[in-house]
Amino acid sequence: MRSLSKRAVIGLVCVCVFFTVAIIAVGIVGFSGIQSTTHVGRSIVADELATASATAQVGRQIDEAQVQGDEISLSANPVQVAQLERELYDVTLPGVDSALARLQQLHAGDSPSELAGIRQLNTQWAAVRALLTPLPTRSLTPSPARAARLDAAFTPLAAHVDGLIAREASDAQHGQHQASATSTSTRWAILGSVLACVVAAGAVAFAGIRRIKRAIEPENAQIEFSEALQMVDSEIEAHQLLKDHLERALPGTDATVLNRNNSADRLEAMTPLTVGSSLGEPLRHADPRSCLAVRSGRTHIRDSAKSALLNCVVCGDCPGSSSCSPFTVSGEVIGAVLVTQPGSSALMDNDRVRESVAQAAPVIANLRNLAIAELRAATDSLTGLPNKRAVTDTLKRMLAHASRSMEPLAMLVIDLDHFKSINDRLGHPIGDQALANVGAALKSALRVSDFAGRNGGEEFAVLLPDTGLEGGLAAAEKIRAAIADIDLPGVDVAVTASLGLAVFPEHATNAERLERLADAALYTAKHSGRNRVEIATPGHEAVPDSAVV
Repeated sequence: MRSLSKRAVIGLVCVCVFFTVAIIAVGIVGFSGIQSTTHVGRSIVADELATASATAQVGRQIDEAQVQGDEISLSANPVQVAQLERELYDVTLPGVDSALARLQQLHAGDSPSELAGIRQLNTQWAAVRALLTPLPTRSLTPSPARAARLDAAFTPLAAHVDGLIAREASDAQHGQHQASATSTSTRWAILGSVLACVVAAGAVAFAGIRRIKRAIEPENAQIEFSEALQMVDSEIEAHQLLKDHLERALPGTDATVLNRNNSADRLEAMTPLTVGSSLGEPLRHADPRSCLAVRSGRTHIRDSAKSALLNCVVCGDCPGSSSCSPFTVSGEVIGAVLVTQPGSSALMDNDRVRESVAQAAPVIANLRNLAIAELRAATDSLTGLPNKRAVTDTLKRMLAHASRSMEPLAMLVIDLDHFKSINDRLGHPIGDQALANVGAALKSALRVSDFAGRNGGEEFAVLLPDTGLEGGLAAAEKIRAAIADIDLPGVDVAVTASLGLAVFPEHATNAERLERLADAALYTAKHSGRNRVEIATPGHEAVPDSAVV
């Protein structure tokens, strides 16, 4: 799952980077297009300026023609007039005609209104040119009237040319400003769009990564829980782990693991209840069928906003809402997990609860089976007491604790008197009954913290933590009396036992020596008349060659 999350994040980042690069590439192409458009605009403006320049040239040549016409009309010098006429008719007038033709070509693609202005210019020039046509008979007398007619014809023509020049210049300037403004605004628009897209891509990547992580986080939590389940050593540790996992995954909830105890027909809380928990009283006398989830084998959801048709004895009176999922292993319900919360059940992630319970159920079942197997392996089936291996292990553990805490530890070794004769005379069933009764007597005579086990045959061992010589002797006498009170139904036989007592650290400081001394004291009791308690004597550890039974 972590690998999938990593690949998803990398894929999202790659997509965002790809789109970012594509956006930047589009921006670069856009800037290139703007640059090209700017060049085209500048070319158009240059054309406008060229047209304005050509119009200005036409105006200068027309002005020159006017000046030459006036001088011809007002001059009385034949030589000067001839020279002016040659310049006018050979150079100026053809130059104006040529300039007008070029100007008309420049305006060939213009709008009808602009073409109308050029046609008007041609018309006006034609009228002026007619006035400049050579007279059939030349008069060397100055003619102010002709000059006046020329000026009158030239005036609107000159004004029209000036208007055309101003219009062309204005159009060129406006075009230049418009092209520059359009180029600038477009650049900023593209730049802003690119930046916005890049920011958007980054935001999408950030939001996507957060959503991926948020979506993957519950699965990662489940994986962490599953991995932790594989490392627990006991059923109790697994119960607590499940409780902690659910309460961390579902903030504000309270999880309680319930165990179905079939032997006692009880439903028990396997995790500590919170102070003042409303589950305390219902669980005090609850049997497995009290829980609807255990009874039905299905998740039972209770919503505080709705009245239940069938109320659960266990969680029916709990405040808020709850979800109870059963532990089901091989079709058998072995317990349940009750999760409560203050709000509505709609806010409860029931799938998470069911998934977690499904993961934990087989692990808890395996741990339970393993514990049962270990208990059976360490338990004597006849008496129900721990066997010799368990006795040895417990002695080492208790002695290590006593050494650390500097507390005494008493050990009793018990052997039934004349047990072989009981078996031989009355049969093994009676002997087995006697052993079972001794096991029950030991359990009834000891404290909760004490330990009793069967070493094998008719021999038993008892460990009394935090007990010195005086307390050990009192406990030994109590055990001896309890065994002596055993009554075997239908059989007239007395059951007695001899006991040997050794105490740590008074008699020995290690397990082997403590057990040998207690065993030696036992045989002393045997030789001293049986049905008695003897205290170990350091230095007398050897067991007699001929054991007395």
